[in-house]
Amino acid sequence: MFLRHLRNIRLHGFSRRWASSSSDPLSIRNEKLQSYLESLRQEYYALRVNAAGNSKSYARLSQLEGVVNALEQRRVLERNLTSQKDLEQEKDEDMRQLMEEENQVYTDLLAKQEQTMLQELLTLADDEVYPSLLFGVNSGAGGQEAMLFAQELYEMYTSYFEHMDWDYEEFARETTDIGGLRHANILINDQDAYNWLRYEAGVHRVQRVPATEKSGRIHTSTASITVIPKPADVQVHTAEKDLRIETKRASGAGGQHVNTTDSAVRIVHLPTGLAVEAQSERSQLKNREVALKRLQARLVQQQLESSEATHLATKKAQQGSLNRNEKIRTYNFVQDRITDHRIQNGTLHNLNGFLQGGEQLSGLIEKLQLEQRKARLVEMLEAWQPPKEDVANSQKS
Repeated sequence: MFLRHLRNIRLHGFSRRWASSSSDPLSIRNEKLQSYLESLRQEYYALRVNAAGNSKSYARLSQLEGVVNALEQRRVLERNLTSQKDLEQEKDEDMRQLMEEENQVYTDLLAKQEQTMLQELLTLADDEVYPSLLFGVNSGAGGQEAMLFAQELYEMYTSYFEHMDWDYEEFARETTDIGGLRHANILINDQDAYNWLRYEAGVHRVQRVPATEKSGRIHTSTASITVIPKPADVQVHTAEKDLRIETKRASGAGGQHVNTTDSAVRIVHLPTGLAVEAQSERSQLKNREVALKRLQARLVQQQLESSEATHLATKKAQQGSLNRNEKIRTYNFVQDRITDHRIQNGTLHNLNGFLQGGEQLSGLIEKLQLEQRKARLVEMLEAWQPPKEDVANSQKS
């Protein structure tokens, strides 16, 4: 799972804070966090006894297994530590020195184990799993320059999809005569994709001197990214009677097979009026398959966007008004700088490298993931209340 892809080095600094202060809600010394971890442990063992035949219980067991195992291993290490009282009572100096050296070893192991437990605990904040998603790129304010920027974002993200080895398929795209992009929609089929891409949604701003600008003035333009998760239970069915299928000769580049056969296919979905075309393949049969897939994706998109919850929580919120002042990230070509405005230390350089859609983009996404997971985990802890029986037991004691 992608949750295991978080690099330990990115968690190292946070793990020091994890053990530093009892007032920090994410410190292992925080009493509420300790109670929360113990409640997860008790839930886990209760599920192991009663989960037989229940798929939801098995899923929850799988979710809790990592953090509970890490917690149990931490407790084993703690029990191996020699107490300060025992150290002081030891009369043999060589033996006391040996005990202190063993304590140092266990202390180092505890620090590593706490880092592992933190990583496992943070995964609980990502409890949304979707088998696929709809990814959109839309030009915003700035005219032709905004459309050129949208095309660059499109190329960056499709390169990133390939870098992540995700299965994806474009099903709608509108370009301009000078190589810009008005909008494009892509279906990504990978259950890891949503949690990697969810924080890319929003308005992206570019600042640069366009090639057509003779006075050297810096222009500011925008494009937006939308990320709409597709739940497993969202399905569409297209009956043959609801389709009007037309064939025509393909146009454009393609060699001797173009304009010689009726290989291009256009399908209209009569109930909705949606129309799609395909002409990239040489045979009419293959183009028909491609067009049907695109139609399915468009219908799914329409269904998701018509959902009130999805509509409010994703696309409109992500697109904003596409105003130049609304942005989650700025791409400044003059300063060779990328700045994500949602996190501290969110500025990177080597813009051309970033636009390749490889490790640099992955690194920034991981920073965003970590910050967002920490924030959601704090919210979970603030909202969590100990089970009533635990409260009663603590009052008795």
